[in-house]
Amino acid sequence: MYRTRKPVEELALDLLLDSFGEHRYKRTPEHYQHLCKLIPPLKVALYLVNKRLKELHEKGAFQGREICDFKAGDRVVLYRAYPKTISVETLRNALTSHGFRDPRWRKR
Repeated sequence: MYRTRKPVEELALDLLLDSFGEHRYKRTPEHYQHLCKLIPPLKVALYLVNKRLKELHEKGAFQGREICDFKAGDRVVLYRAYPKTISVETLRNALTSHGFRDPRWRKR
């Protein structure tokens, strides 16, 4: 099932891979398999993401920058500040939607 990717989920995945010194763009399938093996359990990954996010906030990397939540069909462009922390659900959704984690069974 297709769903649009959210900017905070994109940020969470970028921060996680940045903590390993990697990025996820223009890679071979073998390298994506290597990136999947690098990802630790969810609680450890959440700690790494929030630690990296805190470091970037302390450096002032997000000074004067905002996240745009505009989607197709919206009439008003909305901006919001970068989050101070990222939740476990956001990280789980990011990993699942980008194929780095298998989706769990869900009750219908």
